[in-house]
Amino acid sequence: MSAILTSQPDGERRQVERKPLSVRVRLALAGRPEMEVRSIDAGASGMSLIVDVNLPPGTTCNLAFTLPLPDGGLHKAQTAAVIAHSTYSSKRSGFVIGVQFKGAPADLQAVLARYVKG
Repeated sequence: MSAILTSQPDGERRQVERKPLSVRVRLALAGRPEMEVRSIDAGASGMSLIVDVNLPPGTTCNLAFTLPLPDGGLHKAQTAAVIAHSTYSSKRSGFVIGVQFKGAPADLQAVLARYVKG
């Protein structure tokens, strides 16, 4: 488990515990076709994704993904999010974006907290 620094919309940086997570994520933006992207890691308040296009911080989106559970089950999740940062990564051949969940359902927050604690 690692701690990753993420930028906040107000420019403040804080440490948020994240755990590696590589799953397909459907990312929907207003007025654009839905994109299928891949996650890098996740925490109780957000996740990092690899995308093909540079998305500006502050952009709102909707995410849908399936989170593997420790007992072997799966949790289907949908939540709104806002893009906190976007940086091009030649190593990953795309933009690494950090998203913060907005109004995530309580069950998703609980499942993600358990996932991170592992």
